[in-house]
Amino acid sequence: MAQFGGDCEIRRAGIDPNGLAQLDLKADDGTFGWTWFLSADGLGREELATALAAIVAGKKVFATINLPDPPGADPAWSRVTRLILNK
Repeated sequence: MAQFGGDCEIRRAGIDPNGLAQLDLKADDGTFGWTWFLSADGLGREELATALAAIVAGKKVFATINLPDPPGADPAWSRVTRLILNK
């Protein structure tokens, strides 16, 4: 499994029925365009709070995402294992 780690824009965030955060992200480096991702298990509240803070403040986030293999496969609904608010 490939891993992405980098700065992203975020434009929408919510919660799914299982308590996972849903995050609409776009990688600054072009790795992926606007795509929906899910938080890692157990991090729904924390990632949703970080996402909403970024949206309200107009800031970007640093995300670590487990991307599917092979490289170039559709990353939609992959898991975000780390989400950090950028200054």
